[in-house]
Amino acid sequence: MNKTKVIILVAVVTVAAAVAVVMWITSLDKAKGIPLPKNQFTAKIEQEIEQLKAKPDSKFCKDFYKEVAFHINEFYKPLPPKYPFGRFGKTQSETDQWKENLESNLYSAYTQKFIMQVKTVFRGSEWKQEDLKFIQTEKNELQKSKLLVAGSPVDKDFTTIQTALDKYSEIVSFISSCKGYGCSKTGVLDHFPIAEVRSKIQRAASLRSNHLENEYLNNCIRLHDGLKEIPTMLFNAHVRYLDTKIDYWSNMWCNYNSHRDYSNNLNIPLKNEINDLSNSNIYSGINVDGECTRLFNKWSADNQNAYKATYPCRN
Repeated sequence: MNKTKVIILVAVVTVAAAVAVVMWITSLDKAKGIPLPKNQFTAKIEQEIEQLKAKPDSKFCKDFYKEVAFHINEFYKPLPPKYPFGRFGKTQSETDQWKENLESNLYSAYTQKFIMQVKTVFRGSEWKQEDLKFIQTEKNELQKSKLLVAGSPVDKDFTTIQTALDKYSEIVSFISSCKGYGCSKTGVLDHFPIAEVRSKIQRAASLRSNHLENEYLNNCIRLHDGLKEIPTMLFNAHVRYLDTKIDYWSNMWCNYNSHRDYSNNLNIPLKNEINDLSNSNIYSGINVDGECTRLFNKWSADNQNAYKATYPCRN
C-alpha cells in the first residue's frame, strides 16, 4: 500500500470517528430533550411540591418539606421484583434522573418559601427568639446544600438574612451591655466613666436615627424600645455607683486628722462627683434633679456627723 492510500484511509477513519461522536452527542441532546415518563409516584411528589409552594408565608413548614424529601427517598429505593430500579422509572438511569429532578425542584420550592416566611417575620414588629433561632439554623442547613447555586438570587437572599441576624445580635448585645453596665472602683480618685457612657448614648441615638442600620431591623419594636431606654439605664448605673461610693466612704471621717482634712480630701471630691452628675448634659430627657438631691442629702449627713464629732477616733 503506497503512502497516498494510507493517508486517504486515515482521513476516512478520522472523519468516520468524528461523525460517530457528533451523532452520539446529538443523540444525548435529543434524549435530554425528551420528557421523562411520569407515573403515580412522580405525580405524587410533584403534587406535594405544589402543595408546599401554596403553604402560607406566615408559618414555617419544615416538617412538610422533610416529609416530601422522605417520600422521594422511599420511592427511589428498589423493591424487587416489581420495582427493581425504584418506583420512579423503568431503568436505573430514568430513576436516578427523576430523583435528581425532584430533589432539585423540592429544594428550589422550599428555599423560596422559606425566604418568604423569613421576610414575613422580619417585616413584623415582634421578632420572637424561637423564630430567629430557627431561621439561623435552617438558613445554615440550606446554605450547605450542593443544590445551592453560588451567586443566585437565593444565595443573595441568604446573605441578606444573615446580615440582618448579625446586626440584630450586635444590637441586642449592645443593649445588654448597657443594661448591665457598672463601675466597681470606689477609690476617692476614681470616677464614673463619663466619656464611655457618652459614647454609648451617642451610639444608641445614632442607631435609632439611622433606622437601626438595617431595613428589616427597623421594624423590631423591642430593639427600638431597648435603645430608647439606654440613657435611663446608664443614668441608673451612675446613681448606683455614687450610692455605693457614698456607702463605702460614710463614717470614714475619723480616719482624717481634722474636719478640714476630711473636707478637702474626701467630702469635697465626692460632692464634686455628685455635682458632675447634676450638671451633666449626657442624660438628656431624664429628670436627674430628684436623685441628685437625694445623693447630696445622703453625703451631707456624713459631713454633719464629721463636723460634730471632734474626731474621737483619734487618740
